Amino acid sequence: MWTSGLCFLWHWTVDSDLEQCTPPPPCPITYCHRTAMLSPGAVLFFTLILMASSLGQRTRKPYGSTSPISTIQAQANFNAQQFAGTWLLVAVGSACRFLQEQGHRAEATTLHIAPQGAAMAASTFRKLDGICWQVRQLYGITGVPGRFLLQAPRARGPVHVVVAETDYQSFAILYLEQARRLSVKLYTRTLPVSDSALNAFEERVRGANLTEDQIFFFPKYGFCETADQFHILNEMPK
Repeated sequence: MWTSGLCFLWHWTVDSDLEQCTPPPPCPITYCHRTAMLSPGAVLFFTLILMASSLGQRTRKPYGSTSPISTIQAQANFNAQQFAGTWLLVAVGSACRFLQEQGHRAEATTLHIAPQGAAMAASTFRKLDGICWQVRQLYGITGVPGRFLLQAPRARGPVHVVVAETDYQSFAILYLEQARRLSVKLYTRTLPVSDSALNAFEERVRGANLTEDQIFFFPKYGFCETADQFHILNEMPK
């Protein structure tokens, strides 16, 4: 069992090489005042959430080198208004060792997107020990439609997000990068996901130098869309 409640958020992040999940330094008391016994499923939940807010810190970008995500083209003429609404997480492609070991504990996950000008407010919903949690984050603008920058208040560095492919009505493929390492996510509006969307996702996973063994599929049932005030983690910038 894992302890330290909300403090858990800052004790498990995805490593810079995305091959294992490693703990950062102790977190501030303001995040530790609520404590609880957390199961391995809880660890997996926050690990997946923090793939979009603190993917790691050890690997530093060499001077003059090209960021992997800079070669990924965003969806042409990306429209945040059309992208808004509810998305169901189908699968994640990642080299995180912890996910490889605990991926079977994944829970159904919902992403709700609301445009804020050119930026997007993102709320992730997922059950943890039978209780629905909400994590609020902001995909900030970069000046390029479909490309966003996520900077959570206590994250270890910015995370780049690209909406690479979507038809707005049925599926979306997103890339996330921090410390020059990519993860790939497949979302759908409704289940089951189409074969064409799944094939496109698997092709992009291979293009990110990940294997099919590094794809983690999520349950198709047990989704939640609301959380009470005691189960909301607000990572929106102040």
